[in-house]
Amino acid sequence: MDLHVPTTIDALAARRPAATALVQGSREMSWGELSGRTDRLAAVLVANGVGRRPEPAEHPWESPHDHVALYLLNCPEYLEGMVGAWKAGATSFNVNYRYVTDELAFLLDDASTAAVVVHDRFADRLGQVLDRLARPPRLVLQVADGSGAPLLPGAVRYDDALATADVGRLD
Repeated sequence: MDLHVPTTIDALAARRPAATALVQGSREMSWGELSGRTDRLAAVLVANGVGRRPEPAEHPWESPHDHVALYLLNCPEYLEGMVGAWKAGATSFNVNYRYVTDELAFLLDDASTAAVVVHDRFADRLGQVLDRLARPPRLVLQVADGSGAPLLPGAVRYDDALATADVGRLD
């Protein structure tokens, strides 16, 4: 068995599904919940064509994976984004929330970003750069954070996407 983060989380979920995996403030999540949520996120990504790229990289230094931007503060969805991307065959990268629009546009373009997981509070800035990108992301998942920011056009609520995900697509 390969030991890497997704298989380790899944093994812990199989062995101790109700044990606490993470705590953020008053929010707790078990290993079973974490495993299930990352499976559902992976299914959402795969359903939107995000994963390992089917064509080989043109150059050996290019990533063979689609890239998922995590434009989030520290939160459980950040960990879910990393692990869910790996389960989908993609990889994730951090977006510094202090970036101004020019820096954000450059980063997302340079990474050929296939999907973005973004907190509501950063959605407005993301919305300002999406039309500037050579290849806009295929999927924007917006995480509610209590800021009251509206959903970006074309974006999907993160928890809604997970609630309707078809994990059978991962088989």
